[in-house]
Amino acid sequence: MSWQAFQLTFRLESPLHSGYGKMGNIQRTRLYVTGRMLWGALTSTITRLKESPDYVKVGEMVKEYLRTSYLFPCLDQKGEQLILPRVQDNRSSYLVKGKAVNASMVERWLVTSYASTAIDTTKLAAEEGSLHEVELISHCFLCDSCENDIQINAGDPVYLSGVLFLADNAPDDIKNYWKPALNHLQVGGERSYGFGLLPLCDEPRPTENLFGYTLTLSAHDPEVTVNKGEPLPAHVIVEDDLELQGVIEPFLGRETMNDGRFGKILSKAEACWIPGATAQKSRTFYIKEKGLWQIKV
Repeated sequence: MSWQAFQLTFRLESPLHSGYGKMGNIQRTRLYVTGRMLWGALTSTITRLKESPDYVKVGEMVKEYLRTSYLFPCLDQKGEQLILPRVQDNRSSYLVKGKAVNASMVERWLVTSYASTAIDTTKLAAEEGSLHEVELISHCFLCDSCENDIQINAGDPVYLSGVLFLADNAPDDIKNYWKPALNHLQVGGERSYGFGLLPLCDEPRPTENLFGYTLTLSAHDPEVTVNKGEPLPAHVIVEDDLELQGVIEPFLGRETMNDGRFGKILSKAEACWIPGATAQKSRTFYIKEKGLWQIKV
């Protein structure tokens, strides 16, 4: 199997919630879109475009013939000035235009929230215990900033950029619908409120690299090579001989089956290094289903 790689840049049309667990009554957000979220959005959109009732069948085809990187915020429509997480010397930060920016500063640029509560109609008052706050990636930058010669202007649009991989042997159901699907994506949580709208900025552009890292597209899985000291921009499956510096978490998600129980199925938890973990030596990784990376042995 071989692959074609396409650079994608989306403009956030509405705030986006990328679920990262709860802290008290706050639903936290990640500052990126995972491959699992993109798999779900592509499956849902292609199923609707095909006017098919079979989410499971379409989901299996998307998993086999489409792979995606994660989507990261960026400053420009070309997707060249990315905001990438990095863990170095046991400290979390972000790389922007090759320069380190404090994590709290990036959160000031991007993280907004909204609060809501359910109403007890018998008392015409807030339902006890229902107050919650949801963090969101803002669709525009929230403050002015000039740090390390990185200029941020409040109100400028936020873009998300990544790479999609299409298998050369993909069936027509994938080849005919993957491009139209990219123009109708809605990603993340709280979608009933209109959040997570991601219109594509330009036509997908063929590329030979992933965020500047070298790609190999002639193998069964797309492969990416990361040099020593560079951050890995995806969840990476934990293995004994993998030397990284970063944070490990159980990674799982909610899935929908054909019975209409939206988000009721929990996927198997996988122990993973979170995005931003840095390589302690140069290694090559497979880009697996739903965007997870696995060390090449």
